[in-house]
Amino acid sequence: MRDDFQFLRRRFLKSAAGLAAAAVAPGCFLTQRIPGEPLNFKKRFESRGAGPEPLPPTRVYPAMPDTVVAVRGVKDDLMAAVREAVIVAGGLEEIQPGQTVMIKPNMCGPAIGGRYPGRITTHPEVLRAVIRLCKERGARIMVGDRSMFETELAFRTTGFARICKEEMVEGLPWTRSEYEWFKPGKRHWSRGFRVAKALMDADHLINLPLLKHHRVYRADFTCCLKAFVGVTMPLDRYMEGPDALHTLNISEKVVELNLVKKPTINIVDALSIVVRGGPDALSKDTLWVDANLILASKDRVACDSVALATLRRFGEEKGVKLPYVDKKVWDQAQIYYGAELGIGQADPAHIKIEDAEVPNFDQILGAWREEGKK
Repeated sequence: MRDDFQFLRRRFLKSAAGLAAAAVAPGCFLTQRIPGEPLNFKKRFESRGAGPEPLPPTRVYPAMPDTVVAVRGVKDDLMAAVREAVIVAGGLEEIQPGQTVMIKPNMCGPAIGGRYPGRITTHPEVLRAVIRLCKERGARIMVGDRSMFETELAFRTTGFARICKEEMVEGLPWTRSEYEWFKPGKRHWSRGFRVAKALMDADHLINLPLLKHHRVYRADFTCCLKAFVGVTMPLDRYMEGPDALHTLNISEKVVELNLVKKPTINIVDALSIVVRGGPDALSKDTLWVDANLILASKDRVACDSVALATLRRFGEEKGVKLPYVDKKVWDQAQIYYGAELGIGQADPAHIKIEDAEVPNFDQILGAWREEGKK
């Protein structure tokens, strides 16, 4: 966990240094303490080790419908790839004219000096494509998320604010929202956690994560399920004792966050994925791979299973030596616990993968099916 604290500390110091000069210019964002944003990261991470180890998988899942995961290769036309993936995954017919859609991209934190050495947040053009699909449904569109710190700045430096302005939709970083308490009533989060009311009030949620490795102990990867860390108030992610997110059982706690709200669809940015060192954009060890893929599914767990197989395929190709490469997809706690709670399918017999324009797709399918290395 020392590495995790150093990651946060470096990001905070770098962004703070960049802001010092900008703050004196008229109209520039001025750094300030936002209620609910943690400051003492070291103290928050020192509670690592509290709580039980993850329970082994039961492989006993409640009855859930069969589902489809669409995988589309992206060549020249990103909008076409996103549209095709969404249609194959089941479309957006649930969205009716006048209904409110909250689009949640993955926004870890602010870019350093206005840019990333490599992207660790959802690509803004993927966000634009999804906004346009929602416009076709006649929806009222909002774009929101909350990063681990400096949310307002992150919303700008990721390019999300620019896309909202250009597409004339409402950008709503959740620092501007009221919060309400939610208690999942499962193994973890005994106190519950606070959730953005703007999210809870929306008629539809569209989950728009970036696929990447996550080096926090036993988190292993970030995609549809782990993107839900953003729904919580940051202070609640860093509680003391067993409820602290970044202790043992982070994967189980992430799954329980997903009980808050079911997305209408999950659309995964797998254009440039992080196969090592994620989500630390500043580490020399961080490794990106251009996978040039879009994934989509109504089912978060099924989508994550295919996304994780994709990450495994590219990680192994690059010689990455990390647990997610050697572990069977179905042995990941996020996957099997998500299925145990009825959030989504983890039975390959009930998951159909539809691919198109995906080079070497058999390798991804092999990583999805195989037993894993011992």
